[in-house]
Amino acid sequence: MSDQTIYLDTSAIVKRYVIEEETDRIDKIYEKAHAGKIRLSFSVWNIGETAVVLDKYHRRGVLENEKEVFSKFIGETRLLVKLGQLKLIPLNLKMLIESTAYVFKHGIYIADAVQLASAKRADSFLTFDKKLVQIAKVEGLKVAEL
Repeated sequence: MSDQTIYLDTSAIVKRYVIEEETDRIDKIYEKAHAGKIRLSFSVWNIGETAVVLDKYHRRGVLENEKEVFSKFIGETRLLVKLGQLKLIPLNLKMLIESTAYVFKHGIYIADAVQLASAKRADSFLTFDKKLVQIAKVEGLKVAEL
């Protein structure tokens, strides 16, 4: 098992389950995690946020069955946790208070702030949100370059 942990935000997670630009890159990351070469991480917040994104895609006609896609996400998440290849970061009062500092400092939504605070617990941070990449760098986070 590798010691390298990559934190994925929701924009990265969704690309695993909905074919978009960069899906191939995310698939390779997940393959490495399944093979024990890297460890993934994300917040429990991402579970709910992924459901919201999948529902939006369904309402726009991009996905036929968002609940089936979400079920695949939950199944793979459980498997990777069981294999020790995914660390879920809890959302608690300490994390929310830490996150609010980013809200006030950078004028961002709490969802993005939770991603930044949670990503501090990993070696690198992977997001496809360009604004979040810039803020992460300002905050001293290593942004995953793939």
